[in-house]
Amino acid sequence: MKIELNGNEYIVEQNGITIQKLIDELKLNIKSTAVAVNKTIISKNCYAEFTLKENDKIDMVTIAPGG
Repeated sequence: MKIELNGNEYIVEQNGITIQKLIDELKLNIKSTAVAVNKTIISKNCYAEFTLKENDKIDMVTIAPGG
């Protein structure tokens, strides 16, 4: 399945992957990752249930501590 992730084409092997599984696949920290799908911000409470579709446009931002 093809999606757009942060402006780049990304191929997901599993059709109907959830946001949570995509974050796991990318090895990101779910607690510090914000996600918008087709310009709509998705609540963290919905990551496990929100299923991505072909050609969805996903924007992910991960907050990293530092100084």
